[in-house]
Amino acid sequence: MASATRTTDHQTIMDWVEARGGHPAHVKRGSGSGDPGILRIDFPGYSGEQSLEPLDWDTWFDAFEANKLAFLFQDEKDSRFSKLVRRASADESAGASPHRRGQRRRGHTSRVDLNTANEEELDALWGVGPVTARKIVEFRERQGRINSVDELNQIDGIDSAMIEALRREVVAA
Repeated sequence: MASATRTTDHQTIMDWVEARGGHPAHVKRGSGSGDPGILRIDFPGYSGEQSLEPLDWDTWFDAFEANKLAFLFQDEKDSRFSKLVRRASADESAGASPHRRGQRRRGHTSRVDLNTANEEELDALWGVGPVTARKIVEFRERQGRINSVDELNQIDGIDSAMIEALRREVVAA
């Protein structure tokens, strides 16, 4: 499995995105007055065509900073893997390196409660995207309560490897 790099450096983010033909964007339905809402990176020809709207870099980075986000990416030639995550407290402290490897994606020490987390919180977990986050919430709504991380194996798309990775990130309280 390839490793990921975390950065808050604007130039690094722009260079990586543009080298892969991407551009800054936001989710159309998620924006309010003057607030771009949910930020994304759009790669033309992928699934974002209907749901994403382009943004200029200045607007995108203003929201990136206001929401204290970090950019997680794979620095391999053809990889387009990237994710916006919450900054770790170490990233926010003076003198912290903008590049972080091997940190939890959520960026803080508390675990996510599977019984109370919303889709956005679940989406920020390692290996969980928006579709899987929605499936977890729907599973919880049908079942009424998740008593163990192991119950997630009943959800299509979640395998034993993902459950093992999630064990360090979540609780079923």
